Amino acid sequence: MNNVIKNTTPVQLGFRMPAEWERQEAIWLQWPGRHPAATADDDLFYQLQMEKTWMLMSWEIHQQVSLCILTSNESQKDHIHRSMTYFGFDMSKIEFHFTKLVDVWHRDTGPTFLVDDKGKLAVTDWNFNGWGTYPEWGNAECHIAQTVANITNAHAYIAPLITEGGAIEVNGSGTLMATRSSIINDNRNPNMSQEQIEQVLKDYLGVSHFIWLSGAPAEVCEQVLGDSTDYHIDIAARFVAANKILYAWTDEQDDPRYPYLVKHLEELTAATDERGKPLTLIPVPLPAGGVYAIGGRHDPALDSGSHFTDASYLNYLVSNNIVLVPAFGNANDVQAQRILAECFPDRKIIPIPVVSLTAEGGAIHCVTQQQPAVVNASMSQ
Repeated sequence: MNNVIKNTTPVQLGFRMPAEWERQEAIWLQWPGRHPAATADDDLFYQLQMEKTWMLMSWEIHQQVSLCILTSNESQKDHIHRSMTYFGFDMSKIEFHFTKLVDVWHRDTGPTFLVDDKGKLAVTDWNFNGWGTYPEWGNAECHIAQTVANITNAHAYIAPLITEGGAIEVNGSGTLMATRSSIINDNRNPNMSQEQIEQVLKDYLGVSHFIWLSGAPAEVCEQVLGDSTDYHIDIAARFVAANKILYAWTDEQDDPRYPYLVKHLEELTAATDERGKPLTLIPVPLPAGGVYAIGGRHDPALDSGSHFTDASYLNYLVSNNIVLVPAFGNANDVQAQRILAECFPDRKIIPIPVVSLTAEGGAIHCVTQQQPAVVNASMSQ
């Protein structure tokens, strides 16, 4: 990996992580295949469950930006190519790249893209370790960030920190939002203080200000909430503008997430942006009555708990001209879509069915990663 840059940090060279609503060049996906917990080598039931969601996402994405798909082998690539050709995809907008894959959570296994004002692209590698729960999966997929860096010819900076892309939310102008339970956690960063962690995030993302939400304990996340990430920020709160945040909320006090959402709202109310100004906070309802898994789950940590899922409309993806929003066939689907339409009036709001995906612990944001557009270097001089 000769593109790895050592002895300096991205911020020292003028790089920053853009907000998700800034212009993009591509979206990256890992295509589903055999689940790592499957007992038979030819068990593709997981792919069968997930592939409709991937096709629907891909159809919408490839009409706006390039779609970069990581696949495990030539056979899988041929299958995807034939399916997309049959459904009328513009194959000139789609790239296939082969690499070793275990699962589908590219937001977490892949890199975080950075840009500077000179037309350069870089990435931060967060040393994926399987969310502190599945080290064997972490060992198998920790190469992906640098693999993508090589494909995009981007310099890679390996952060002295373990986290995932889904744990990070930025407003593009200096503020980062995250949950303590997902980053300030001994299963990822033992013996690191909050101050030390913040310094790394400053150095490797170009941020200067932090909003920390509490999240929830790991045993609660896995056994009760249906979440194996230690409560990533992208199911709790999201920026929709530099000073405006959507936050997950329910008035149903018997919802197991309720006490954690109350704490989050208290923390958001007390927070400010990087300029010291109070935040505009907009509640987004969680699915009414919750969303439950149908049958068993492939993730053993989740399957040993309740059938409750971490379903959240905040696990959406913003790309050029569109917002892909999780849809659960729930009474609150339309209300969530209306809120997002008000926040992104120049983008088309597109619901994507994700019940099977959410049963495995995530949704649209978790399985995608945006590659920002960069200013042409010759034009910036």
